[in-house]
Amino acid sequence: MALPNLFRLPKPKSVLHFISLKSAAELVFLTLCFNRLAGLYGMLALFTGYALNPLQLSQYIYSLLTLALIVYLSSAFRTTDQPLKTLGLAWLFVIDSAVNLAYTVLFGVGWFIVLAQHLNDKVLPGSAQALGAETIDQTAGFTDPEVNATKVDVVASPAPGLLPGQDAIAVPTTTPGTLTGAVFASGSMASITVIGVLWIIRLYFILIVLSFARTSIRSYILQTSTTYTHSEDPSLAENPFRPGREEGAGWKGKLGRLMLRFPSQRYWLGRDENEEEWVRSTSGRFEGGRGLRIKVPDGGIGERERRARSGTGPPKPVAVPALGGKAEKGSEL
Repeated sequence: MALPNLFRLPKPKSVLHFISLKSAAELVFLTLCFNRLAGLYGMLALFTGYALNPLQLSQYIYSLLTLALIVYLSSAFRTTDQPLKTLGLAWLFVIDSAVNLAYTVLFGVGWFIVLAQHLNDKVLPGSAQALGAETIDQTAGFTDPEVNATKVDVVASPAPGLLPGQDAIAVPTTTPGTLTGAVFASGSMASITVIGVLWIIRLYFILIVLSFARTSIRSYILQTSTTYTHSEDPSLAENPFRPGREEGAGWKGKLGRLMLRFPSQRYWLGRDENEEEWVRSTSGRFEGGRGLRIKVPDGGIGERERRARSGTGPPKPVAVPALGGKAEKGSEL
């Protein structure tokens, strides 16, 4: 299903007109590999006796699986004849971004709940269900015992049995801490702002990786397809994973057709509005719709005719007499 014009994904051709899509995609996945190496160090912590909660353990296992998939699919950067791996890289980055967002939200909620509890000096309702809150509380560096006081009021009262003396005690006055107050604190808002900016950059990287995969798929179609149009929509190129092709057989073909359905087939196979007509020639290559164009002056006179009229054209043929001294038909040069 085609997306409305308002919701069509942008298709960048480069990164800020300085870096090609391929180089940018390689840098993105290289950064992702270094990021996922943290899963290896997390698993090594188990051998040191460090206790991990289920949320941390699942993240470390997921990081190792993602790292293994990147290594397996990375051969798509060296050649354009592996469309399934190219699509797999693109969707791996999209799925990893969604999973990373879920983990960020879970850890963020746990952190703010722990922070609100320390500000309020009591357990908030529902905090027991916050994943990772207990581990965050143990490793966040909060002091114990804790006194969260915004100011101290000194209350003096007469000491029993001694009229001249007084007994003074310090009573801390606390500001009630809530989850909302913890979120909107100055330090928390700065952290949320930084995370938001980083996610905007990551969304741009998603567009870059998808555009790289799209360009590679279209190049592969250009080189290997023998038919031009899609069976259902003539404005779409041939699906490289259609049944009947080598790439469309078995589970790989089903997976490839599934990945080409999102966000839409037109995104992957359709002609861009700013492109020339995407036409298939008999040799198996796409040809532009430009064709051969000869510039003709406004008067409608061609270059040869103009030169002939001005006397700058080639000389006229000269009649050559025959052997008998008579010119014969066809003896002119």
